[in-house]
Amino acid sequence: MAAAKNIVMKFGGTSVQDSTSIENVINIVKKQKAGKIVVVSAVARGTNSLEQIARFSADNKVKDARKLLDELIARHYAILEILVTDRGLKKNAIDKISNYNNKIEELISGLSIIGDLSLRTLDSFRVFGELMSSTVIFYSMISRGLNVELIDSRDIIKSDNEFSRAYPDFSLSQKNFNSKILPLLKKGKCILAQGFIASTVDGISTTMGRESSDFSAAIYGVLANADEIQIWTDVDGVLTADPNIIKGTFKLSEISFAEMEELSNFGAKVLHKNSIKPAYRKNIPIRVLNSKNTKSSGTVIYSELKFHQLIKSVTYNKNIIVLRLKPRENLNQFIFWEMLINTLAKHKPQIDIIISSNNAVLIVIAENNYTKIHYDDLKNEIENFAQFNLIKDKTLITLVGSDLNSINDFEKRVFCCLPKIKPDSIVFGYNRHSFSILLDVKQTENVLKQLHNEFFESHKAENKLFKLIK
Repeated sequence: MAAAKNIVMKFGGTSVQDSTSIENVINIVKKQKAGKIVVVSAVARGTNSLEQIARFSADNKVKDARKLLDELIARHYAILEILVTDRGLKKNAIDKISNYNNKIEELISGLSIIGDLSLRTLDSFRVFGELMSSTVIFYSMISRGLNVELIDSRDIIKSDNEFSRAYPDFSLSQKNFNSKILPLLKKGKCILAQGFIASTVDGISTTMGRESSDFSAAIYGVLANADEIQIWTDVDGVLTADPNIIKGTFKLSEISFAEMEELSNFGAKVLHKNSIKPAYRKNIPIRVLNSKNTKSSGTVIYSELKFHQLIKSVTYNKNIIVLRLKPRENLNQFIFWEMLINTLAKHKPQIDIIISSNNAVLIVIAENNYTKIHYDDLKNEIENFAQFNLIKDKTLITLVGSDLNSINDFEKRVFCCLPKIKPDSIVFGYNRHSFSILLDVKQTENVLKQLHNEFFESHKAENKLFKLIK
C-alpha cells in the first residue's frame, strides 16, 4: 500500500487544554509519517472566556473583563513554562502572547466606550483563542524537534462577511494555499494552523461558527487534496448516543457521509455540520479518533453505505425555539410566503425544520448566539404579516440510519417504546436517513433512553459495526 501523501489532523479544545494534553498531541503528530497539516482549537473553555470578556466589556464591566483575561493569559503562560525550556524560544512565545493580551486590552477599552456588541466585534475577540493556543503549541513543537511552520488561517481561508458563521471562498482560499502552504509541504514542513477563524477579502477577522474547527480541517483537507482528515477529540469515535446520558453506548466502526451529515445537523457534537460536504465532494475519508485513547480505531466516515436498514445513532438538540406563524387574514398566501422567505433570507436563522398547513407554519430553529442577537429584529418583521407565537424549552430528538422507511415496523417500534409521550410534531419520510420528534425539553433524557434501549439492545454482542464502550 502506498504511503499517504498528506493528512489533516485536527485537535479540539480538550485535546489542547493543558501542558499534558499538548504533549500528548505532539507525540501523536510525531508518529504520523505522512505530510501533516495540524489544525488546533482554542484551549478548552477559551472561546467561552473571550465571549464573556466581550460581554463584560460591552456592559462597561472593565474590571471583570480584565480579571477574566488575566486568568486566560495565565493558562497559556503556564503551558509555556512547562513545555518550552529554551530561554530564547520561551521569550519569543511570551512576547507573542503578551502582544495578543495588549490587543485584547485595546478591544476591551474600545467596546466599553461604544457598548454595542455586534457579531463583527464578537469575532474580533474570539479569534485570539486559536491564535494564542497555536502559539504555545508551535513553540512546544519546536522544543520537541518538529520541523513545523505556524500559519495564520486568516491569511489562507477567505470568507464572506457573515460574522459568527462565515463561509469560505474555496477558490480564493485555494490560491492562498497553493502560494503559501504548498511550497512548505513540499519541503517536508509540518503545517500548524488555527481552526474556527478566517478573514474577509479586506482582512477583517471572521469565525465560522462555534465548534467549527472541524470545518476548518475539512477546508484544509480539500485545499490539500488530502488522503484523510483526522478529527482528534475526547471520545472514541461516533457513538450510538450521548454517553453522558446513555450508559452502554456503542462506537460505530464506520458511517456514511449522508448519515453523519444528518447526525451533525440534528445535534450530535462529535463533528461540525459543515465539515461533511467539502470532504464528501472530494471523497476524502474523515476519521474520528480519541486523543486520550490512541488505541481506539475510531470511526471512519466515507461515501460507501454498507449497513442498510439499520439505526446507527440517536441524537438530540435542546437549544430549540419553535415559531408558530399564522398569516394575517387579509394577506394572500403567496404574498405571505414571499414575505416570510425574504425575512428568513435576511436574518438567516439556523432552521432545522419547516412544517406548513393551510393556515399555519411551524418553524423549528436551533437557538445560538446569532439567533439571540437578531431575534428581536426577526420577531418585529414577522409580526408585520403574521401572528407570531414563540415557544421555548423544546428538544428535537432524531434517529439516524439508513433506509429507515424499509425497516420492518419502524414507526410502530418507536411509538410502542414511548407509550406516554405526546410529541408536538413528527418529521419522517422526506429523508430516508432520519426520523425526528419534537418534544418538551424535560422529556429528553427519558425518550433518549427508551429509544436507545429499543434499537440497540440487540447489539449487545459486538460485531463489525458496533463496539461496546466500557
